[in-house]
Amino acid sequence: MHKFLANGRLWCEVVRQNVGSTSSRRPPFGFCSRLHDAVKPTPAFTGVGVSRKRHTAAAAEEPHDDVSKAGLARPAVAFPLAAAVPPSHQAPVVDAKALISEISKSVGLPASAAAATAVVTATTAKGNAVLSKEAADEAKEEPVVVASITSLPGFSRLIYHYMMLSKIRLTSLVVMTTMAGYAMAPGAFDLGTFLLCSAGTTLVSGAANSINQVIETSFDAQMARTRNRVLVKGYLSRLHAVGFALGASTIGCSMLYFGVNEMTAALGAANLILYTSIYTPMKRYSILNTWVGSFVGAIPPLMGWAACTGGDLGAGAWILAGLLYCWQFPHFNALSWNIRPEYLKAGYKMMANSHPALCTRVSLRHTGFITGLSLLAPALDVTNWWFALETLPLNAYFGYLAWDFHQKADSKSSRKLFRFSLLHLPLLMALFLLNKKYWLFGESKEADALALHVSGDTKDKAGEYLVPNIVAEVGGNSASNGSIKAIEDSLLPNIATVLPTPGKQKL
Repeated sequence: MHKFLANGRLWCEVVRQNVGSTSSRRPPFGFCSRLHDAVKPTPAFTGVGVSRKRHTAAAAEEPHDDVSKAGLARPAVAFPLAAAVPPSHQAPVVDAKALISEISKSVGLPASAAAATAVVTATTAKGNAVLSKEAADEAKEEPVVVASITSLPGFSRLIYHYMMLSKIRLTSLVVMTTMAGYAMAPGAFDLGTFLLCSAGTTLVSGAANSINQVIETSFDAQMARTRNRVLVKGYLSRLHAVGFALGASTIGCSMLYFGVNEMTAALGAANLILYTSIYTPMKRYSILNTWVGSFVGAIPPLMGWAACTGGDLGAGAWILAGLLYCWQFPHFNALSWNIRPEYLKAGYKMMANSHPALCTRVSLRHTGFITGLSLLAPALDVTNWWFALETLPLNAYFGYLAWDFHQKADSKSSRKLFRFSLLHLPLLMALFLLNKKYWLFGESKEADALALHVSGDTKDKAGEYLVPNIVAEVGGNSASNGSIKAIEDSLLPNIATVLPTPGKQKL
């Protein structure tokens, strides 16, 4: 800064000497004289020998003859910056705000800009002072860090990467449909089974999505929607992702098999294989991948239903799975319509690219199937008839948006259909749950008693045999034989059955 001021002062001296022939002693730029006033002469400039007077209002009224002609005639001497200000000389203290204000007025900057510049200068100086103070404090006293698992560098980031590797939003949707299937099943609610089913489904779904990203890493890098995934960015290696998937799938299937039942575990393992081995490779070869992917989305509610009923998949389970299957066509087709160039660039075979008319037609067709299944649910005694009436306007508007998408086939209509599909599914599931036909909360004992009565079991709670109705049996035999001898013959075996023997009740 002091070199800049010294150079500016020399420039002002040259300007003053060159304008001596004019009628005014005022320099062409207003800030030269003020800069000279702010900066006092230093010993570095004593050899210049320039005589001048301070530029004030009184001096401006003085006659021009008072100016020293010898000083004006003396040639200007240019000093190099290094010689102008020796290193041993301390730079003069200058008011930075006044200097910035004068320069701004000279070059025509507004006052607000000058004020902002001054604020930035002051803030920078203050920040440097604060940083210097903090550095000094840190040098004096260094804090002691207590190490733990949760405070280790990168641990929380690793958990975040695992969540992204599992496609946490898609996994959450899968788990929610599994919970819905459990809640809608006509069975007694058991919290332990419910939690094990949800946790196992979460791990299996996360493993499937991890394998999907491992297979499609090079293709995900070509799409704007997927280029920020953890494997594309290199946050985790592909081998690391495979190890995570193997561990999650093993633990998840074990929880479903040992903690829930065999049917739920089999459905989970089948869905894992279907998604990773059939659906994911098929996306690059055939548009049938959309139908296979819809089957994958329809299995989670079956898992929840089987977990609640002990493996029994009734009519309600298949209606619920059918609703999820049909819902995915308008949802995914509307989503893929706006990113067709990305799918085409990555080499994926989608209806929106190769068969656009089929894409819109399939979406409209399956909204009609959803309406039909909603009407079939009360007919099969799965829900009450209020479910059909309440879902009718919801499905009608869904069908209208699909019809609009089919007619216009543009980005606006597809976007409307996609956004409403995100609202349609949770509303449909909520209405299904509220209107289901059978609710069992703590009714297992009554159900067991009813089954005992229907089966005709004659054991009581203590495991003892009850006394038979001898009179009814004797009367039946006597009516058939018609003699006292026959009654005596039939009475003896009946009495023998009630004699005091081990394990039988005494008379």
